[in-house]
Amino acid sequence: MKPADISYNFSIAKVLSILMVAAGHYFGGLLWIPTTIALFIFAFSSGYFSSSKYTGDFSVKKFWKAKVIRLGLSLALINLFLLALFLVSGKNNLMTWDTLWGMSGLSAALAWFGLPYHSPFGYGQWFLTVLWIYYLAYPAIERINRNSGVATAFLLSALVFTTYLNFHVLVGYELWITVFGFILGTYAGRIPARMTFVRSGGTLVACITSMLILNKFFNVNSLNYYFILVSSVMVCNILLVRRLPDALGPPLLPLQGVVLEIYLLHCYLFVRFPASAIAGFTLSLTLILLTAMTLGRINLFLAAVRRKLGPA
Repeated sequence: MKPADISYNFSIAKVLSILMVAAGHYFGGLLWIPTTIALFIFAFSSGYFSSSKYTGDFSVKKFWKAKVIRLGLSLALINLFLLALFLVSGKNNLMTWDTLWGMSGLSAALAWFGLPYHSPFGYGQWFLTVLWIYYLAYPAIERINRNSGVATAFLLSALVFTTYLNFHVLVGYELWITVFGFILGTYAGRIPARMTFVRSGGTLVACITSMLILNKFFNVNSLNYYFILVSSVMVCNILLVRRLPDALGPPLLPLQGVVLEIYLLHCYLFVRFPASAIAGFTLSLTLILLTAMTLGRINLFLAAVRRKLGPA
């Protein structure tokens, strides 16, 4: 499949995924399963496109600078918005020592080391912490992937290690499967090994069906991690080998530029209606999208100004 088709697929998939993440955090329950797959898609996509763009003797300094600028401006705008929101709502602990960690998207790192966290900034942003760590580690991972044999050995080792951690280092969310998604995406960006659409689609259906049957009729959930992992890999493989319908483009592509804003904002703008969860989520999603698109436009304007003022 052409690179443009793959880019289109993941642009659509990331928008659908962030909407799934928002729904999963709002409603909870069994939605954690598709939410986990959605986060895997984000991780895989970050790894895949980083590997496709930054390879060989690229400048590590320019790589990190590009990532910091790209995420930094969005974080600054969102933190200003959240500061205003917190002041209006009377939030406490706005200037505690851990506020800077939350503002930069590193709040999860404190929790991993058992440190107390008081600031309202950075709520639910563990994925962003992992993303920063991935960007920091990417130059080393990229060098590993230059040799196909070494890359495959590293991938399999990462699979075993993250699977072990999933069952022995519990953090309350699907951290380790997401970490593997970054590594697999980086590998897939360099190693052109793909399953056919029929095989990956059949495997996906078989995994989901088997998981539902085992959970519902036999009360067996010990294999859920493996079913979800394989399902996540198959979904990403499908996105690499079969173009999604063009009809999905017009309603979803306008949101592709504000996926980060939606992710960073969504937990703060939930509105709860005891009488109707659907109505509450609909209103919440409307507020989230309007705010994200507004901040996204401001972000684009400031980026354009920065380019004009910067060196030629």
